[in-house]
Amino acid sequence: MRQSIIIDRSSAQRNSEMKSLITPQISRFTWMRIITVIATLSALQVVHTFWDLAWDRVSIADGDYWRLITGHLVHNNSNHLLLNSVGITIALLLIRDTFGVRSFCTLNFLVALLTGIFLYVFEPQLYYYVGFSAVLHGLVASYGINKVPSTPWFGGAILCLLALKLVLEGQPQFTANLIGIRVATEAHFWGLISGLIAGVVFICGAHWQKKRLPSHLESAG
Repeated sequence: MRQSIIIDRSSAQRNSEMKSLITPQISRFTWMRIITVIATLSALQVVHTFWDLAWDRVSIADGDYWRLITGHLVHNNSNHLLLNSVGITIALLLIRDTFGVRSFCTLNFLVALLTGIFLYVFEPQLYYYVGFSAVLHGLVASYGINKVPSTPWFGGAILCLLALKLVLEGQPQFTANLIGIRVATEAHFWGLISGLIAGVVFICGAHWQKKRLPSHLESAG
């Protein structure tokens, strides 16, 4: 009887997850997060007109290591910012409230830093980069891999679609003309890799906390 109840609860939980994926409830918090991210990038774009914040290989080699991160937060022109704002809206509507505020900020920082480092080490032909698109790829990849343990088909589908996008992406000339700069597809790739790494770190951290919690409660009692 007890086993039957456990199975029924497990089935109900899976059905609830399926329903939330098919008919997602968009919270006010998600919209606030979207507005905050876009507003922050818009403000930094204004700063960028007075103080160059781009990912620049020569400047990084001279010691401007902060550019490894800030290069992702500024854009080449208003069209570039607008396109990524659309991408941010779509990505965060997908991710919703999966990550808390602290986790979301940490994830953005980690993906941006790792991508900046990977570009510097593995893409010696790249001398200049701006744009949030690499971090976007990383955020979606982190979300996908975090969904694999609970809903493998959904998390796997997101990762497969993301990989397929990179394979078919090529070099879109229309987008390049619109943003006034070459589309750095290599940054998208390293953003995805960084997101996978960050996602695995988050999964391991959550697993470690769950293992640690019972002993902590026992000592507190």
